[in-house]
Amino acid sequence: MGGTKMKKPYVSIIIPLYNPKKQLLEKIIKEIKCQKGKLQFEVIKIKGDRGLANAYNQGIRKSKGEIIITLHQDCMPLEKNSITKLINPFRDEKVVLVYSWVMEKDEKRKYYPFAPDGKFTAFRKSALEEVGLFNEIVFFTGGEDVDMWLKLKKIGKIVQVKTGILHIHPNYKGNKTIEKRRQNGSINGALTKIWGIRNPKWFKSILLCFIFPFSYGKEYIKAYISGKQTYRRKE
Repeated sequence: MGGTKMKKPYVSIIIPLYNPKKQLLEKIIKEIKCQKGKLQFEVIKIKGDRGLANAYNQGIRKSKGEIIITLHQDCMPLEKNSITKLINPFRDEKVVLVYSWVMEKDEKRKYYPFAPDGKFTAFRKSALEEVGLFNEIVFFTGGEDVDMWLKLKKIGKIVQVKTGILHIHPNYKGNKTIEKRRQNGSINGALTKIWGIRNPKWFKSILLCFIFPFSYGKEYIKAYISGKQTYRRKE
């Protein structure tokens, strides 16, 4: 029943690793272990050499928790009860996904992502299993988050919570570098092939194809034709 009292669920926190900064990672894990609340949890670190979707899936298969939290290696929870806030909505059995806001350290910008992006996101494990886990065949360095969001929207409730993380990614330039444009074009080409106009960035993607035809546009078309992400940035 929604809203009824329940025991604290066991939580599995999955951290995909790709050339992590050792000191920062140690600080993040220390912060996790200092979280307040009667939490039962495990931390699962997975090498992300085969992509985010693959790392998430490896972690899910190894996990013991009823609730899965994905946390990126450069993201620090900003409150001592951030994890508790993230898992509390699961008291409602219809909730399948919960996500927080993000603070970009370099830009001093706070926002909720248009779709939960995996930086600090909680999932009901049974819901992930119901939709077949993350699509590691199609996606490598992005897009698996939007794909999962769209799948989970069909079967349950998605909730924003008022807590967040600090994203510590120096010199992050978003879509401004050629390599990043190529990668994002490839990701959105694959997403649009699968979801059509249900991909929330489909229209923006078409515009970017015209603005950057030899980077974003070229990779968008290749991915749309093949039905999967074909470009992975080299920088």
